[in-house]
Amino acid sequence: MRAFLHRHRPTATRLLVNWGVLVLAVATVLVVRYRSEERARAPLAVPAVRLSAADARTWRAFPAYLGTIPVLVYHGINTSGNAIATTPRVFAEQMLALKIAGFHAITLSQYVSYVHGDSKGLPSRPILLTFDDGRLDTYRAANNVLRKYGFHATMFTFAAWPTSNPGFNLRWNELRRMQASGTWTVQEHGGRGHEYVRYNAKGNTGGVYAFREYFPDPKGHGGYLESFAAFRQRATSSILWGAQKFANQIPGFRPIAFAVPEADYGQDDTNDPRIARFMLPWLRRHFEVVFGGDYLDGEASKPILARFSSAFSYRITMGPRETLTALDCRLRDWVTGTPIWKEYACLRPHLPHPFLRAPLP
Repeated sequence: MRAFLHRHRPTATRLLVNWGVLVLAVATVLVVRYRSEERARAPLAVPAVRLSAADARTWRAFPAYLGTIPVLVYHGINTSGNAIATTPRVFAEQMLALKIAGFHAITLSQYVSYVHGDSKGLPSRPILLTFDDGRLDTYRAANNVLRKYGFHATMFTFAAWPTSNPGFNLRWNELRRMQASGTWTVQEHGGRGHEYVRYNAKGNTGGVYAFREYFPDPKGHGGYLESFAAFRQRATSSILWGAQKFANQIPGFRPIAFAVPEADYGQDDTNDPRIARFMLPWLRRHFEVVFGGDYLDGEASKPILARFSSAFSYRITMGPRETLTALDCRLRDWVTGTPIWKEYACLRPHLPHPFLRAPLP
């Protein structure tokens, strides 16, 4: 036996060395790939932006205000040209403008207190910054800009997306880091995503929290709508599952706010008027603040008459139309209580200075 081992020792040694080299090579490739992926998901550098002298004067002259808190909502921050996307440069310019104007981007907890009638401790010119969908591109473009100016923000995302949509969405480990950073508060946007259900025989679809689902007969002999009781079970179990998922994944998570997908809980479009009467009270029992969309978008059932409601917090949706001038105009209209119908003028192309714009006829 000793003779056998002695004769084959060089071969065994070479095999061990070769295996060691192979293991080291694989480990090196994995480390390089991991670091490359981390860099591809890391926050971006702050764009070098500055305001023109005229813009800086306009924003420095932004009026002081009390008793109200404007709320902005961003979706994608990228160069896609999407109808609800803002470019990283424009976003950086907007945040610089808010800083020059003396705005203070508050925490979600401060906003919750305000909604419930407690304005103590609010800074001058408070504003709430929110971001929907838990998008990776939004986080990468926004994080370092927010940190530079000491701004807080809230990210709403779906409980299923960190694992089912990781290329588009932030992962759970990233959401945990955001929550722990002090810059972000992470909250629920829904359970399994921007889901849509079929709600009639024609195949039309609508929001998962706004419509009773239609089930066609597989043999083509008709179909049926789920019962209202089944809708309630489906909608509420999805949201509660999402809240539990957040609690399991993010230390210290509390479900204090909910952003309704598509801003529709049945009040805007539905196939059963009972849904809106059920959903909003249910959401308010489970979350301290419920967020909707842009009040300029209106609703199918009735016009929106006020920018703020303690039951349903409206927001200014940021996109390509919200240029620096348009944002200044809309914020001024919000804090000065200008009638909502006049605010549509802020989005006219080539809008002049907000002090000089002509009212709508």
